[in-house]
Amino acid sequence: MIPLTTMSATRSGNPWLASVYAGILTAVIAYAASFFLQSDQLVPFVVALLLTGAGPVLGYAFATGRIGGSIGGMIGGIIGAIPVIGIILWPVLVGALTRSQSIGKLFLGNIIALIIGFAVFFAMASTMGQDPSWFTAGFILLFAVWAGACAAIMTSWAKY
Repeated sequence: MIPLTTMSATRSGNPWLASVYAGILTAVIAYAASFFLQSDQLVPFVVALLLTGAGPVLGYAFATGRIGGSIGGMIGGIIGAIPVIGIILWPVLVGALTRSQSIGKLFLGNIIALIIGFAVFFAMASTMGQDPSWFTAGFILLFAVWAGACAAIMTSWAKY
């Protein structure tokens, strides 16, 4: 059984555990977003899409045992998940509202996580071919991989 919080003497968490937590939480939220998109409900889709920004912060909080201390970071993640400007806005807001994170490192980590997420997305697209039903699974996988990579980077590069 995987414990909900893993802490060591330096309060640094396990990056693998943070990645798993963030990936699962964000995959569930992305599934809800894709469900609302398919049923033509725009407002719940936008809300669920914005909630995907809180997934990496929640995974980091679960892995380091700072669930109550990362509320500002979760709010920054939700606001920073606006689709077009989220590449720049998400690391700035999460870094500014979380004491243990550097904005520059989060920006670099976000770029790395996006590259990994899109690589997985396009790898899935190339194997599926002309069938358009892969897009929902690819959408969920893109966000899950992005959140997992961001949470692992947040856990590894945190300053204590």
